[in-house]
Amino acid sequence: MFDNAIFLAASYAAMSAGLSATVAKVSPTIGPRLRHLFAGTAPIAAVLGMRLTEADSVTLQGMDLFAAGGLVVLGVVTSTLVGKAVPSARIPPQGVDDRRALPH
Repeated sequence: MFDNAIFLAASYAAMSAGLSATVAKVSPTIGPRLRHLFAGTAPIAAVLGMRLTEADSVTLQGMDLFAAGGLVVLGVVTSTLVGKAVPSARIPPQGVDDRRALPH
């Protein structure tokens, strides 16, 4: 699929980690499962997009799709590990006040 598989896997993991950390900080209402799924699968669009722009007609072989599936698994695992290291910003539920009660 690509010339250097180690570079591709490392860059895919970096993209997944960056997306996971960004989504955790920017949009804390998204749960961890959806965040890991998004961060793990979104970079595949860029990878396959690069592959599809190489020529006028491109055929993705079975090994290309198998490698893409492996990259998605790598992305989800990377996002899960980043999720443990970078906690998401928590929004308190409505009606809950984090401030301490003032004395009367």
